[in-house]
Amino acid sequence: MPYYDYLCPKCGWADEVVKPMSASNTVETCRQCGTPMDRDYAAEVRTNLSDTHNEIHSDSLAIHPDQAVEHRQRYPDVPLDAACRPVFTSVKQREKYLEARGKVKVPHNREY
Repeated sequence: MPYYDYLCPKCGWADEVVKPMSASNTVETCRQCGTPMDRDYAAEVRTNLSDTHNEIHSDSLAIHPDQAVEHRQRYPDVPLDAACRPVFTSVKQREKYLEARGKVKVPHNREY
């Protein structure tokens, strides 16, 4: 689901809200003062262009919690989230991780 940035015109509170695209036009209310918030398009552009905020959490590469210690020893640059899913900062890092583990990525648009 996409996230949207909002800014309160009254108190300046900034908030990031995750919601479906179908609800992107709904009004968000400031948690600090209760004022309807304005959508902060500039923050969304900055966030989407930033490499540090675009994390990739891989459900398909999740590991069992018992393997977390070994994972941290073998791949110290790839942290795990609370669900023991590897968290990548770029597609390039993910591809390198897959290659190191001997995994082969199968393209989705193959003709049969």
